[in-house]
Amino acid sequence: MPADDTDVIHRVVDAGFNSRVAERITGLSYRQLVHWDETKLIRPSVRQASGRGTRRVYSFEDLLELRVVATLRQRGVSLQSVRKTVAYLRRHHPELRRPLANLTFVTDGASIFALTDDPGRVIDLTARGEVVIAMAVRPMIENLEAKVAAMAAPLEVQVPVRGKRYRAVLHPDLGAGGYWIEVPELPGCLTEADSVAEARAMLREVIGLWLDAEADRAASIAK
Repeated sequence: MPADDTDVIHRVVDAGFNSRVAERITGLSYRQLVHWDETKLIRPSVRQASGRGTRRVYSFEDLLELRVVATLRQRGVSLQSVRKTVAYLRRHHPELRRPLANLTFVTDGASIFALTDDPGRVIDLTARGEVVIAMAVRPMIENLEAKVAAMAAPLEVQVPVRGKRYRAVLHPDLGAGGYWIEVPELPGCLTEADSVAEARAMLREVIGLWLDAEADRAASIAK
């Protein structure tokens, strides 16, 4: 992965990811995220919802665990088996802070096994079934990193103001949502918006204000 993409990932991972981003990256619905949070299967570790209007914020490891569970469900594993697996790992392997993000799982659609560092030892997490499919977490990490890099990449737009076009850079805020925006040609010309359409409207206003302020400053110096 290019160094620039890695830098982007590190920046956004520190800020966390809101529910809308979690939906897009994991392929889960908002209802599933809320249900799994409320039933304590996988809860957002950066910030939990604390009432109407508050926002869930997930860490990268949260997203990875959500993706693991979603993949197990796609392979035919029941949610009851998933919950049993998570409970077993949390109870018997407390040294694994985030077991779903750090183990390799094997399933046949009914049973779930966890592979260990010892090739001869497999943890039977549901006590039944036969292993036929291996599912490694590492490729999921790489897939999520690629999605995060794509979603966090800045967008550029051209905004016409007073007969001139200005280049603006929109930086996605994956934690809070929306964008923070800068106009490189106009130092200190910054704003925020919830959408690209709103950004264009806001930019026309703030660029106009910036130009007026600069003209006033130049006039006062000329005096």
